[in-house]
Amino acid sequence: MSFNNYKNPSNQSKLSSSISRKGCFDNSSHANTRSYVIISFWIVVVGLGLPLWWITTSIYRAPLPLEEMQSWADSRACRAEFPLLVDVEAPLLFDVNQLLKSVQHALDDANDFSAHHLRLRLASKRSVTEVDVEENVAATLKLMPATSGSTHSYASFYCIDGLITNSTRYMLSNYSRIIELYYSPTYNPSSSASSTSLSVFIADTLQAIFAEEQQMISYLLSTSTPTPLPVPSLGVSSGNGTGNPGANKLNTAEITRKMSRIMRYSPTYHISFSMFTATASPTSWDIEEALDEYIQPLLEALSGISNFTIDSQIQFYASLSSSIVPNWVPDLSDVATKNGQWVLQKQDLSSFINSAEWPLVSITSYPTINFIIYIPSGNQSPLTIAESATNAFLLPQWGGVKVINFPNNQSDSHHHLSKEDLKTSMDIFAAQLLALLGAPSHPSSLPIRLDSLTRQRSAELLTSAASTLGSLYRLTLALPSISIPTSVATSVALTLESLRNVCRDLKNGNVGGYDGALSHGRNAAAQAEQAFFEKSMVGQVYFPEEHKVAVYLPLLGPVGVPLLSSAFKEIIRLIEWARQ
Repeated sequence: MSFNNYKNPSNQSKLSSSISRKGCFDNSSHANTRSYVIISFWIVVVGLGLPLWWITTSIYRAPLPLEEMQSWADSRACRAEFPLLVDVEAPLLFDVNQLLKSVQHALDDANDFSAHHLRLRLASKRSVTEVDVEENVAATLKLMPATSGSTHSYASFYCIDGLITNSTRYMLSNYSRIIELYYSPTYNPSSSASSTSLSVFIADTLQAIFAEEQQMISYLLSTSTPTPLPVPSLGVSSGNGTGNPGANKLNTAEITRKMSRIMRYSPTYHISFSMFTATASPTSWDIEEALDEYIQPLLEALSGISNFTIDSQIQFYASLSSSIVPNWVPDLSDVATKNGQWVLQKQDLSSFINSAEWPLVSITSYPTINFIIYIPSGNQSPLTIAESATNAFLLPQWGGVKVINFPNNQSDSHHHLSKEDLKTSMDIFAAQLLALLGAPSHPSSLPIRLDSLTRQRSAELLTSAASTLGSLYRLTLALPSISIPTSVATSVALTLESLRNVCRDLKNGNVGGYDGALSHGRNAAAQAEQAFFEKSMVGQVYFPEEHKVAVYLPLLGPVGVPLLSSAFKEIIRLIEWARQ
């Protein structure tokens, strides 16, 4: 082709038309390729990325019976009942069945807390021990005619150094559940007034024995219900239908004070016995013999409620806290000899323990109960506690302290404390241990007090487990993004099963033992705590939602912005192409 051909106008138009068609073809091919690339990215993101992200970041929430959990937390799932069975023995009364009906009617009329009630039954011919074991008899009431007198009375005995002594304070033996009531020899069953008098007397006696337990259980249940239960009065009828109008208020305050000193229930406690002396003596003590003699029998009796581990220690040159300054009180009856005593006031007792210098840290995982014998130095002896007959005091939810004073001429030469020297202190510590565990202070019968403690602890575990389920229920609703592993659902199911068993056993009067209400309550509380404090859940409770934004933005920004901008441009190009 010659050069002249390019100068031909017709040839030039043909060439430009060919080039234009080729350019359009190239641009269309590149646009289609770009569209395919963008679509493929979106297919990978939507079809693979999003499902993979959803699967790897989805929160598993095991199904929980939320309605049942809320029902237990609101005390609607179970109405706890504490029926106490009392066997009555009246071999010389011919109208005993009618008398029991009359006494039962008096008890029901006087009871303002129906969940805790006494049920009387004519004793069977089996032995008292056999009946107690098989049917959980709370007490056995023996009615016998008095030898003299015109009024009803009760026999009460307690043991001091092996001797049985009469007392007008207690109604029971220290070591049995037998109540001995003596009715007047002038009692006439056919007389309505005489029958009413005896019925009221028996009802008042039984109410007085179990009144403190009734108030403690009522208090425990009232703290877990939306509508507080009435707290029954400790004051009993005087036989004429009158009572103390202020008893309820006063007794509620007293029960609140008692509850504040009780240690929280634990299947096992650690007890530490310590002797702190301000000098270098005594250098030894018969603590093992004293514990075996005075403390171990009580711990064996308590073994059905909790287990105990024990250790002991001696600390020399143990000084009081610097904030404790005893006051010197001279003996006004003997001014010539300048005798007197050092007195600690009540406000000093809260800081009596010198935590900075006294080694009282326990390495066990169980709650620790501390009992301390403190022996002051000769120049600060005798050291007494104001308004304390035993020279001892109780520290709520912690332990007890007993101060021992030696005569001035023996304070530095008394190098050993024998078992007999420790008897008074051990007896005080035993009483303080029962108080810290929550046993009622009355009556004097240890078996009845331990039975009451078992029922109280069962009620405590019931309310504690139900309250923990309520907390887990509220947590589940408040944090919908929190995971709920299968182990939590399993623990909740076991908790609910144990709670149902507790409710059933309480109604049947089966409280102690391996398969009793206390055992099931212990399992319920443990499973509820395990569910609420699940490790995988606890960490997420404190994980704020805003933190997710900080995690996802650095990832979604570099990836999402190019994808969205390219998709937007491609949509605009397609719209323009469609218009052309």
